[in-house]
Amino acid sequence: MSVSAPSRPVTSVTVTYHSARTIGRTLAAARRCHDAHLLDVVVVDNNSADATREILSREAHWARLMLSERNNGFARGCNLGFRQVTSPYTIFINPDAVLEPDALRAMLQFMEQHPKAGIVGPATLCGDDDAHAVPQHAGRYATPWTVLRNELPLLSPPSISWAVVPGGLPARADWVCGAVLMIRTDLLRRLGGFDPRFFLYWEEIDLCKRVEQAGFETWTLGAALARHVVGASSSAANPRVGMSIAKHYFQSRYYYMAKHHGRLAATAAELGEFALLGLRSLADWARGRGLDRLSPRRQATLLSTPERVADER
Repeated sequence: MSVSAPSRPVTSVTVTYHSARTIGRTLAAARRCHDAHLLDVVVVDNNSADATREILSREAHWARLMLSERNNGFARGCNLGFRQVTSPYTIFINPDAVLEPDALRAMLQFMEQHPKAGIVGPATLCGDDDAHAVPQHAGRYATPWTVLRNELPLLSPPSISWAVVPGGLPARADWVCGAVLMIRTDLLRRLGGFDPRFFLYWEEIDLCKRVEQAGFETWTLGAALARHVVGASSSAANPRVGMSIAKHYFQSRYYYMAKHHGRLAATAAELGEFALLGLRSLADWARGRGLDRLSPRRQATLLSTPERVADER
């Protein structure tokens, strides 16, 4: 549909893929932000095969819809939507995340009061219902050393992430979760958007790293509250690292480490981690516990990276 240039201060970009279960709630909250004259909305669908497109056609006629004929992945999908943005601020909202007007208003106010803030993320409760929801984390950058340290036996590595507590004070972080992430539009345009090589995972950490290199800061804002189901668009049958699909997680992590720490360090960490996992798995087997520890790691070929796919035009 043809939509006039946005007059609202923020434009959201949401990338859907098999999101029929959750996109209705995301759209309803986005419509409330739109009606409060805060938000224009762009939705990019990555060729969903479920009822997502029918829901978008029925419930998002007021938004700008982009229906792709392939699964672009998250970073490329976000870049497609970002091409439509002309507002001063851009916010990326997952199709299983909900952000209400008061939270969006708090994030916008924070950015306008802190000119060195390039990115801000809200406190986000993760889970299907508030009774069992847990706060989303932010943190410090992982490195090849932290990858190895996490698998060293008899060593309890210090955490490099922490929960963003609802109602807490604003705080600096190296990275915030990409489920709900606001950034200055001019800054993101200068950086060229997300690195499209990331198909899924680590793309927001890479973006936060580049924002820092450009002289800006990343913040968490406990005064703004969002909700996120987590992993609603991916199949539970896929082996996981936490809530992440193992294959994409390990490929994206290796690409990130090679990009920011050099291929030699990234390769040493990858091979060292695999060797340590193998030793710990043998110890598990000797105790009769099987080799399940290695199962997620085996989903991605060692030293493999996401496939190169050109941006869709």
